[in-house]
Amino acid sequence: MLFTPSSSSDAPPFTPRVAAALLARCTSRVAAAALHARLLRCSRAFFRSPYLSNCLGAAYSRLGAAPYAVALLRAAAKPNIFSHNILLSALVSSGLLEDARGLFDGMPQRDAVTYNAMLSGYVAGALPDEAFHLFCSMNERDVRPTPFTFSIVSSAVSSVRRGQQLHAAAVRHGLAHRDVVVGNALIDMYGRVGLLEYAARVFSCMEQVDVTSWNSVMSVYKDQALTSTVFKCFGTMRSKGFSVDGFTVSIVLSACSDVKDLVKGDQMLALCIKMGFLTNFMVSSAIIDFLCMSDRLSDALQLFREMPTCGSEPCNALISGYARSGLMEEALSLFAVSMRNGIVPNEFSFASVLKWSSCFGLMEQGTQIHCLVCKLGFQNDAIVSTALTDMYCKLGLTKHARKIFNTVGAKDLVLWNTMLLGLLQNGRSKEALVIFKRILKCGIQPDRITLFGALSACGLEGLVTEGMEIITLFKDREAVNYVENKLAKFSAAIFSNILEACIVQGNIGIAELVAEKMVMQKSRLSLPYIVLAQIYGAR
Repeated sequence: MLFTPSSSSDAPPFTPRVAAALLARCTSRVAAAALHARLLRCSRAFFRSPYLSNCLGAAYSRLGAAPYAVALLRAAAKPNIFSHNILLSALVSSGLLEDARGLFDGMPQRDAVTYNAMLSGYVAGALPDEAFHLFCSMNERDVRPTPFTFSIVSSAVSSVRRGQQLHAAAVRHGLAHRDVVVGNALIDMYGRVGLLEYAARVFSCMEQVDVTSWNSVMSVYKDQALTSTVFKCFGTMRSKGFSVDGFTVSIVLSACSDVKDLVKGDQMLALCIKMGFLTNFMVSSAIIDFLCMSDRLSDALQLFREMPTCGSEPCNALISGYARSGLMEEALSLFAVSMRNGIVPNEFSFASVLKWSSCFGLMEQGTQIHCLVCKLGFQNDAIVSTALTDMYCKLGLTKHARKIFNTVGAKDLVLWNTMLLGLLQNGRSKEALVIFKRILKCGIQPDRITLFGALSACGLEGLVTEGMEIITLFKDREAVNYVENKLAKFSAAIFSNILEACIVQGNIGIAELVAEKMVMQKSRLSLPYIVLAQIYGAR
C-alpha cells in the first residue's frame, strides 16, 4: 500500500515533504500514478506551488514515463527553473529535441543542469556539432560547466581540434587534473581521436586516479596495439593496490588474444575463475574469444553452455569464434536462436555477423541482416554503420557503402578508414584520396591505417609527389614504419623518384631511409650512394 492516512497520533502528517519522499521511493510508473491520484483526491492545494509537480515529473521521467512528466509540467502552476529542467529532461527522453530546444531558448534562467540536459539530447541524437556549439555558448553566458558536462561533450568529440579545445576548457575551470571524472573522459576522448600521447599525459598528470582511470588508459594502449604496455599497466595497477574489475580483465584478455599470448591468457583465465568473474558477460565474452583464438572452440562452447544466463556479449564472441573457424552456418544459426530466445542483438552482435558474412561472400544473408538493422533502429549507430560499409565494400557494392557512409552524422576514424580502404580494394583509388583529404579537412588525426591507404592509393595512380606530400604530414614513427615495411615492393624507378622528392622537400630523415633501402636492394643507380655520403659526411 502506497499511503493510507491513519487516525493514530503517531502517524506522520501528510505533507508535501512526505509525499515527495514517497515519490522518491517509487519503483514503478504504476506506483507513481497511484500516488499522484491519491494526492489529487486528498487536496489540489498541494499543487499550488511547483514543488510536488516537480517531484512527480522527476519520478515519471525516472521511471520511463516521460510523456506523463511532459503533460504534468506543461500544466504546472508557477513553474520555476527546476520545473523547466525536469520538463527539458522529459522532452529529451521522449526524443522531442525540437520541443526541448524551443523550451531551452525560452527559459528565463538557465543553469548547468539545463545545459547538461540539452547536451545529452544532442549527443544521444547523434548531433555532435550542435552539442559542441551549445557547450561553447555556456562560456558566453557565464554558466560554469560541471564534470558531468565535460563527460557528455567529450563523448561527442571526433576531431583533434575540438578535443584540444575541450581539454583547454577543462584546464581553465581547474577540472582537467583535479577531477577524476573529467580526467577519465579526456583519456577516452584522446584515445578515440588517436592521440595516444595526450591520453597518457592526462593520465600521468591526474592528481588522483581510480580503477576507471587505469581501465581507460589500458583500453587506449590496447586500441593502439601496444599490448606490452597494457600488461605493464596491469602489473603496476595491481602493485599499487587497485582492485581489478570485470572491465580490467576483459581488456587484458583481449590484448592476450590480439598477440596470441597463450601463457598470459591462461594466467588471466585462472584469475577470472579465482575472482568469480565467469558470470560477468563482458569477461565471459573475452574468455570465449580467447579460447576460440587459441583453437579451443570446444572449451569455449562448454563455457557458453554452462552459463546460468546468456547475454548478447557471450553470443557475439561465440558467433565470431564459429565464423573464424569457418563454421558460418553455426554462426548464423546461433544468431537466429539467440533472437528467438529473446536476446535482442546489439551493435556488436550485428558487427560480428556482418563482418563474417562479407568475408564468406554471403550477400543474401548480409542484406537480410541489414533489413533487421533498420527494423530495430541501429542504422545510425557508428559501429553497425562501419560494419555495413565494410560488408558492402567487400561485396563490391561501393554505391551501397557510400550511401550508408554519407548518412552517418558523427563519423569516427574507424569509419573513415573503412570507407577509404573499401574504395581502394575496389580499384577506386582517386575516390579514396578524396576521402583522405576529407579526413584532414575534418581535423581528425589519421593513424597508420589511414597512411597506408592514402599511400597505396598514390602508388596505384603513380602519384609519387602527392605520396611524398602525404609522408611529410607524418613526421613520426608511422611514416618511418611505412618506409621500412612497405616500400620494399617498389621498383628502382619509383624509389629514385621518391628519393628526389625527399631531397627537394628537405625531408632528410625519410630520404636516408629510402636511400638505405635502395642500397640494400643493390641499386645500380649512383643517387642513393651520393645522398648517403652527403648525409653521413654532414654528421
